Amino acid sequence: MPEKPDSQTAQTADELPSLKMWRPDIPLPDALLPEGYAVRVLKDDEGVYWCSCFEKDDMGITELSQELFKTKMLDDSNVPAGSIIAVENKDHIPVATCTAQLKDGEPYLHMVATSPQARGKGLGLAACAAALKMHIEQGRKGCWLITQDFRLAAIKQYLRLGFLPVLFHESLRGRWEVIAGQLGLERLACVGEDLKPMEDILSKTSGGAEHA
Repeated sequence: MPEKPDSQTAQTADELPSLKMWRPDIPLPDALLPEGYAVRVLKDDEGVYWCSCFEKDDMGITELSQELFKTKMLDDSNVPAGSIIAVENKDHIPVATCTAQLKDGEPYLHMVATSPQARGKGLGLAACAAALKMHIEQGRKGCWLITQDFRLAAIKQYLRLGFLPVLFHESLRGRWEVIAGQLGLERLACVGEDLKPMEDILSKTSGGAEHA
């Protein structure tokens, strides 16, 4: 009969809470776009392009479908009209996106992604910066986001934008230590659930870490 695992080792990543980050009310950094790209609001009939931004990205977008986009975004009461940002290429096709979501009245960044062929150009950063600017221009202070441990490229951009890890669960300091090591960062500033500063997160070195 196999040995029963204890409660600590039995806990899987699926049972742990998602990562939460908070951006205080600070100035936005510059997010320059490469030549040929521009930021605009996504049109309601561009759902297939929106879905294509999530190809090869584990975000639950399983098909290129206007109907899926409508269900996920247009029918979502937390997504105000005109809040879905797109970065378009020279052919005016959306290749990156971020949404300035309002969840229970609180500002969030939501559904951030870049098409596989357009990644590595800072387009996601520009989309996020535009969504943050939208929140700021509409009088909202600070911003939240929810993400996952494996979304390292996105987390790197969020940190550049001034987001801080929120330590609201006992597992999070250790998980962020691993993430810091994977990103080649020695330490990360962080806040608690009350948004007050906490002791910095110190990197847990990880093999093959890339420097930011």
